[in-house]
Amino acid sequence: MAYFTAVLTPDGDGWRSVDVDLEAGSPDELGDVLRGAVGDDAAVVAALEREDEWFAFVRTDGEEVRVFVSDAVAAADSSFAELFAELPPATEVPVADGEPDGPRDAEDPDGDDEPAGAAGAGDAASAARAAGVAEAVWAGDPELLADLGCPAATLTRLAESGADPSASTVEVGELLGFADVLESLR
Repeated sequence: MAYFTAVLTPDGDGWRSVDVDLEAGSPDELGDVLRGAVGDDAAVVAALEREDEWFAFVRTDGEEVRVFVSDAVAAADSSFAELFAELPPATEVPVADGEPDGPRDAEDPDGDDEPAGAAGAGDAASAARAAGVAEAVWAGDPELLADLGCPAATLTRLAESGADPSASTVEVGELLGFADVLESLR
């Protein structure tokens, strides 16, 4: 199966692609490559896809490197596995009135401080686990693109829907304004 990668950085009123060969490595190693391509403090976003399996975004603006992958289980068998190896597992991203409320604490995913499996209004995740429903397989930081216009709820929805990875990255690109640049690189 083929990989698609694109590196993008804001450029005035839009985005431009950056010619960088992304190689497998840790988040810090990839962050160094991205920072070196655009300057240490410039924002840079890398979009990665593995055909029919998963999509991921890597973002750095300065020292911090943040990563989100739609299917950490499938990505663990890829050449980019080291990039995703240390990511925290999926946590619930609640939605109130259509707006993301941010990721929940992994130890208290329903946010009500009751033990797992306890009855409560926000206990949908525990109820789903108890019913044997598969948990989300995404991993990382779903908030990494929120300040640019892609809420965490959108990334997690795309990951959990099992949508085509290229369609998912295009949808994110439309929200952030780089879909045309992304498509021109395919």
